[in-house]
Amino acid sequence: MKGSISYSKIEASKYKNAKVLLIYFLFALFNIMLNSVIIYKSGEDRLLLFIALNSFLFLQVLFLPILIAVITSKSVEIEEQGNMLGIILSSGISLYKIYNAKLFYILKSFTIYSSALWIIIILQVSLLHIRLDYMPKRLLFMYVSFLVISYFIIIVHYNIAIITQKHLLNLSLALLGSLIGVISMFFMKRPIIPYSWFSVLSAINYVNTYNNSFRIDVRGIVLYPLIVSLLLGFTSYIVGKKMFLRRNYD
Repeated sequence: MKGSISYSKIEASKYKNAKVLLIYFLFALFNIMLNSVIIYKSGEDRLLLFIALNSFLFLQVLFLPILIAVITSKSVEIEEQGNMLGIILSSGISLYKIYNAKLFYILKSFTIYSSALWIIIILQVSLLHIRLDYMPKRLLFMYVSFLVISYFIIIVHYNIAIITQKHLLNLSLALLGSLIGVISMFFMKRPIIPYSWFSVLSAINYVNTYNNSFRIDVRGIVLYPLIVSLLLGFTSYIVGKKMFLRRNYD
């Protein structure tokens, strides 16, 4: 237990040195600025909160895989310098603790980042003092599903980073996944690419009307991204941990 606690502190200090907090800040600022423009241009609508979240989720299909690839690669790249992993192992800390501590810190920091973004978006819309439909249960479902899908993708990229230690490969797969996710979002009614599942969480649909305009309707809840992400996320964690423990780090 003592080794686990001390290694968690080491992991926290490494995040500061790798400028991970700065990366989170820049991505958050980018999201907030774009959503501010969208909120401003959307006018007064009772579903404005979900219009803003719809745009936010679309942006995540484009940019969140890149953030995840960068964060997961940053979390493991320091160990590649000066045989740091060998030094850590020689101090009595097991590979099991290393794998779990690093993944836990990534998930923890990402949860704080994501929660802050969602709170800011809600506050941005609420401060406009217009009549809104908050639909709290739907909002909670969207938030939880967003986190679960993100956790699954994080675990996948974390495994790629920590097992292969090929960070360019990790980033390339994220870019490819983002591109395929965007394409499948437009051509598949129920996308099967995990990177596009954020768009499926949207609570609204834009429906064309007879006079060449559109209306906004509330869409039904889609459960499969949440359920599949839970199952695949747990499987990826088990498989990735076993592959990491079987590697020879002498």
